[in-house]
Amino acid sequence: MLATRRNKQMRFWRKLLASIFLGVLAASLLLGLLESGRALAQTPATYTVQPGDTLFVIANRLGVELAELAAANGIADVNVIAVGQVLLIPGAESSLPVIVARPGDSLADLALRLGTTVEQLAALNQMEPAIRLFPGQPVQIPPEAPGDTELRFGAVTNVRLPSQIVQGRTGRLAVQSSRPLSLTATWNGLSLGIQPLSATVASGWEGTLLPTSALLGPGFFPLEIGYAAGNGNILSRTFSVLVSAGPYDSQLIELPDGKGSLLDPEFTQPEIEKLYALWAVNDTPLLWSEPFSRPIGLEYPTTSPYGTRRSYNGGPYSSYHTGQDFGAPATVTVTVPGAGIVALAEALNVRGNAVVIDHGAGVFTGYWHLSKIFVTTGQVVATGDPLGLVGTTGLSTGNHLHWELRIYGVAVEPLQFLEEGVGEWRVEIGD
Repeated sequence: MLATRRNKQMRFWRKLLASIFLGVLAASLLLGLLESGRALAQTPATYTVQPGDTLFVIANRLGVELAELAAANGIADVNVIAVGQVLLIPGAESSLPVIVARPGDSLADLALRLGTTVEQLAALNQMEPAIRLFPGQPVQIPPEAPGDTELRFGAVTNVRLPSQIVQGRTGRLAVQSSRPLSLTATWNGLSLGIQPLSATVASGWEGTLLPTSALLGPGFFPLEIGYAAGNGNILSRTFSVLVSAGPYDSQLIELPDGKGSLLDPEFTQPEIEKLYALWAVNDTPLLWSEPFSRPIGLEYPTTSPYGTRRSYNGGPYSSYHTGQDFGAPATVTVTVPGAGIVALAEALNVRGNAVVIDHGAGVFTGYWHLSKIFVTTGQVVATGDPLGLVGTTGLSTGNHLHWELRIYGVAVEPLQFLEEGVGEWRVEIGD
């Protein structure tokens, strides 16, 4: 009996000790998880660069590694920071306000509504500037930003911008207002013409195209939108648009004897001035909305693409190819890609026999080096109409069509508009 009682007591104490051990172990694990959770929940705080600061001094002052500070802020050169730049401090707990993204939001959309910049939001959240957010995603915002994220811009109720534009391509701006406004827009110093959008989209929307040169950027560039209020005051807002790098090559061109003189500025400048005067017209209404048709048959390939950096006769690579070249025999017909009005049809010194078509809203197409011209200035043309024959007149090394597209005078990638209609914006409202 005594032995049995002792065995029972020993079993009791063993179970008790085991329970205590497991309880202590579980508590330790739980505390560890809580501490880990707290560590994971910590988000980077920020520091605004002051005059005289260096990244090395900031890192020492805040007790963080220089390399970690640079990596957290995407800084490639630790010697280059700017006064006013917002730096993320790795490992520091953040008390910044947070909002949630709406369906379809990008950092550019949030920056518009918050009155801040894409650069600052990207830095605060360690995100790529062009990232597309998922609905409900939390995003840290500057302390001074409004929490309701409504666009506060007078009678302007909605603004739609591209999250980024690739060098040489064209973005679209759409602006909605609660009443008729005389809107103005300036894109990186270039005045744009804003026009009512197609009747197929909701009333109250106006828009314009945002052309980028193949040599612009990469980086952020300002877009200012404004209008005169009823009391005569000018209301304006400036937004940042990201221009990303394009995939362009370089080309060395050796001109044949007798054509090198065509590079002389005294010879080329009058022609350039004449064309820029044409391209400055932006009050012609949109004359077509569908994507362009190809101005030459598919059997004729691109021989020199748009955007290629060019050197003539060993000179510097200071310019780029402003259009698409298609190699073809001199007997091949060139056709109109979209409805418009012929703005120029004559022989030029550099561009040879040339045709320029005004398609409205500041959009022009050009056709250089033709052997024959079939149209006349002022003629109304439609898609598919013949306008001339391929040639090699002017500054040319062989028979080809140079097809160029200018928007507010900026030469952009014309092939983009074989897939996208220029006159038709599809605007999502109320997201």
